Amino acid sequence: MMNRTKFLPTLIATATMLFATAAKVEAISFTGTSSASISLPEGTYGAYLSNEDGGTNNRMTWGTPLGESFTNYIQYDGLGFSTDLDTLFAVGNITFRNGTTKSNSHNFTGYLPLDVKLSFTNPLVGDEQFQYTFNYKETRNTGDPVLDADILTFPTDDFTSGTFNFDGVDYTLMLMGFSSDGGETPVIEFDSPEETTAKAMLYAKIIREQRTKKGTPGYSRLQDIPEPTIIAGLGLVGVYLAGSFKKRC
Repeated sequence: MMNRTKFLPTLIATATMLFATAAKVEAISFTGTSSASISLPEGTYGAYLSNEDGGTNNRMTWGTPLGESFTNYIQYDGLGFSTDLDTLFAVGNITFRNGTTKSNSHNFTGYLPLDVKLSFTNPLVGDEQFQYTFNYKETRNTGDPVLDADILTFPTDDFTSGTFNFDGVDYTLMLMGFSSDGGETPVIEFDSPEETTAKAMLYAKIIREQRTKKGTPGYSRLQDIPEPTIIAGLGLVGVYLAGSFKKRC
């Protein structure tokens, strides 16, 4: 028969380790800042990049103004963040100016590459780069500023294109949409009426991917124990303790 005196500390230590491992996975949060660089689509003319408000190539300007109008531009300004997993957070400010420009002064339309960088300060320290592709649609002018709005959007299948690894676990940065009401209603489409400058925040979410596979760095066999099993294991400790005390009475 197993010596209960030796078994009890072992069982408690195992259950404590399981509980601590589960808590570590669920309680993780990330802190840092974001920035982004825009790239000129291949073959584009009449457009140029500039560094604005401390950013690097974070504004793209295009077109020659018609009359007293102004050039078009899209600008990304990074924000600081502190977020838990599966929580919506603002990753950057987007400014979108839509002027009336000469039709032959540029050929920019279609896809707009955007490289987003997250500079983590806790618990991960370092930079992680994520590549996304936005789409710009220029609308033919009809005289109605709202109907003439140009549109900036991004494909829904491009949400999960950025993955990074921390402590042996993969995480994905998902772009969730633009919002001008604090994230209450994120939308994948952002427009700027003719002769206006529109602003919105770009929101994202960090999710935890599947657990690390066996044989790869960071793998622990505790990862193969599903959470219900962990809970059941803790319950067994309670059952064992209750049984032991009952026999002693």
